[in-house]
Amino acid sequence: MDEIIVAIAQLDVALGDKRANTEKAIKYITDAAKKGANFVCFPEYFSTGFGYKDLEKIHKEIAKLAEPINGQTIRMIQQACRANSVYAIGSIIESAQNKFYNTAFLINPSGELLGTYRKVHLFQLESQFFQQGNGWQVFDTDFGKIGIMICYDAIFPEAARTLALLGAKLILHPSSWMDPYLPQWRIATNARALENQVWLVSVNRVGRDELFTYFGRSRVIDPYGACIYECGGEEELATVRIDLKRAEEFKKTLNFLGDRRPATYRL
Repeated sequence: MDEIIVAIAQLDVALGDKRANTEKAIKYITDAAKKGANFVCFPEYFSTGFGYKDLEKIHKEIAKLAEPINGQTIRMIQQACRANSVYAIGSIIESAQNKFYNTAFLINPSGELLGTYRKVHLFQLESQFFQQGNGWQVFDTDFGKIGIMICYDAIFPEAARTLALLGAKLILHPSSWMDPYLPQWRIATNARALENQVWLVSVNRVGRDELFTYFGRSRVIDPYGACIYECGGEEELATVRIDLKRAEEFKKTLNFLGDRRPATYRL
């Protein structure tokens, strides 16, 4: 299938209120399905938030809010996906073997967990509390191969490039980008889509926590690097139709991956 309807669930996350945030997400899944969505995309840390005002509090709250990947939050989202026959993606605070990760999940319309991705590039504050992920993969769906990046990953060209080389036609990008970095958000997301000739769906949060103000502006960028939809700065549920064939049309004229000369690069 070449056409996908993607729902952007741009949420205001209540810091530390896992139950309320997850229940809100489930309502968004139901509403998105009524609009015909195939995928429902949530922001980074959609169920908990992250920005507490001091390091000791962050450590304490992470330990309290973290859960295994088969924990209650994922089970609730799985049930909602199954009930509404949609895919869902977001990221949570995962606990595994006494360590913590910023982990994205992809759930299919049958409610099955297709896979997870642990954030590779942690910004300075995160790196004090979370373990880095150690690899990239793509996930097979009814619409082809899907790649996942999380937030800060978009600054690093190698992330999206690796996913494109693995065959991703669409990259989903749960995020929590904050003020004053809106210009960088737009530049990075446009560039990652264009240089890899892929669709990119970058879903940001809105609202404030104890540290940051989040500007929203979730966006869908086509393989030409053009933003075809951008949310505002408030909560929003938007559905956007994506035509995967656009990338192949572009590549008939310019094929960026095909024209690479890796033997000449020093990386």
